[in-house]
Amino acid sequence: MTETTSLLHKTIMSQDAPYPQILDKLVRCLEYKPGWLFYLDHIDRGQGSHGLTLDIIPKTTDSYNHDKTNYRVHHYFIVPAAAYDERSWRRWLFERILDVEKHEAMEFFVVDGCRPLAPAHGPGSDPYFVFEYVEDELRRTNYLGEVSD
Repeated sequence: MTETTSLLHKTIMSQDAPYPQILDKLVRCLEYKPGWLFYLDHIDRGQGSHGLTLDIIPKTTDSYNHDKTNYRVHHYFIVPAAAYDERSWRRWLFERILDVEKHEAMEFFVVDGCRPLAPAHGPGSDPYFVFEYVEDELRRTNYLGEVSD
């Protein structure tokens, strides 16, 4: 590997795989909840990331403003550079739907006016990872109830 190639590999990630014809067919045939949309396309996902992407657009209610119905938001999922068979692509597609459902559940989960599991939407955050937000003191308290500094 040359010095130039080495530097390039440290600034840009690249992967190659055959176009997933099977996944494309599954996405075009997919039926889920009424109003949910599914697309497979080369998309600019922001933050310098672009490429083959599964775009899931649920038809939902805005979790922060319930008056906004028929609310739509794009959920982008990078398509792995893999040559899966139909069963594996079907399972991968199903798992992405579960990610969207989990994300929506985290947004709608309210206890006593608080959203302890609200997803992190900011740049660099995985909006499908479940965080439980707790006070700093609780994080510093051990199983005996002792609070460390």
